[in-house]
Amino acid sequence: MDILIYEHACGGGFAEGAVSPGILAEGFGMLRLCVANLKAAGHRVSVVLDEGLSRFNPPIEADCVIPIFNFNDAQQAILKACTDIDAAYVIAPETGGTLHALVELIEQNGVPTFNSRSNAIRTVSNKANLYKVLKANKLKTPKTIQVNVAQYTKEAIINEFDFPVVFKPIDGVGCSGLSIVEEASQIEKAIEKIDAELASETFMVQEYLKGETVSVSLLCTGTKTLPVSLNKQNITLLAPNETSAYIGGAMPFGHKMKQEAFELAEAVISCFSGLKGYVGVDMILTDTGPVVVDVNPRLTTSFIGLSRITDFNFADAITNATLKNSLPTKTTLSGYACFSKIEMPKANLDVLDNLYEIPELVSPPFPVQDSQTGCALISVESNSWDEAYRLLEEAKKHVLDIM
Repeated sequence: MDILIYEHACGGGFAEGAVSPGILAEGFGMLRLCVANLKAAGHRVSVVLDEGLSRFNPPIEADCVIPIFNFNDAQQAILKACTDIDAAYVIAPETGGTLHALVELIEQNGVPTFNSRSNAIRTVSNKANLYKVLKANKLKTPKTIQVNVAQYTKEAIINEFDFPVVFKPIDGVGCSGLSIVEEASQIEKAIEKIDAELASETFMVQEYLKGETVSVSLLCTGTKTLPVSLNKQNITLLAPNETSAYIGGAMPFGHKMKQEAFELAEAVISCFSGLKGYVGVDMILTDTGPVVVDVNPRLTTSFIGLSRITDFNFADAITNATLKNSLPTKTTLSGYACFSKIEMPKANLDVLDNLYEIPELVSPPFPVQDSQTGCALISVESNSWDEAYRLLEEAKKHVLDIM
């Protein structure tokens, strides 16, 4: 097939100068490995890439690179490509309806996508609606309330929860706008953070749950669902005056609640019509069992590790799930993978060329406008969990030595 991949950080967010180094590292890593997987399966792949990123000669082996200068260019490029391609894949955040709008645009032009249906994306992207549906289906979620920025009162929050609590935007992704609030005096700062990062009129306040932070990666056809892996997530959840962050992850995570988590994830998918392709379900494994905290109707960063240890071509399996209603017959994972972002100084072009040669470096620390630092993403795999982590530390040291 002739396939177009649009990844927002590399083909839209970077052009607008609004992408963080960490988000760019995750986005480029997913784009790069998705291209490699699809080309290995025999497809012809085109990508949309911002000219500002192209000048760093990024290590991506697409058959065709469509240059753009801003997000409007990107949308026009997608529209134009719709006349020549067999299918498209959108890798973009739900924030502000970006993922929904782009998938809907392609659907309206009669081109199949490897994404969930646009109406399903819209439904689960709104966290208030998501929790309402999950609660109606008697699935375990944290106690949550929706609050309007202009109308909230500290007293309403204090009366509803014991501290600490978690503040999060209604349609954010990753850790954007996320804070842990330990006491009432931090509430205003938490709201200011959400407003500054996402300009959201409403936000969520949620009970804080102790436990292992994990995700389940699934392949879905719309009628059938296959859990592929339980993934450990490395997240720093910080106070409102600091920056919470998704650092990386590891898989498969051998936890005693794995099967229970798989069954809960499948139950979550069954609550929504139109979830297809790759879907991630975020959970916390508490003392009393797994609890659902989010549903990601899109490719997630766990794909970077999984694409290297599955016994099938993961990106091609996504195409088969969405276009052929077909799932792999088995999902053996060949070893263990772990990946991590590393904050570091911005790299110049000469250093970038040297970094490109490191096989463990999935995404180099591209210089980002208005940012004082860069961010690299490293992924390794091994036959054991401990060895994978050891190799990860070695790869980090290698990258930092070159820098």
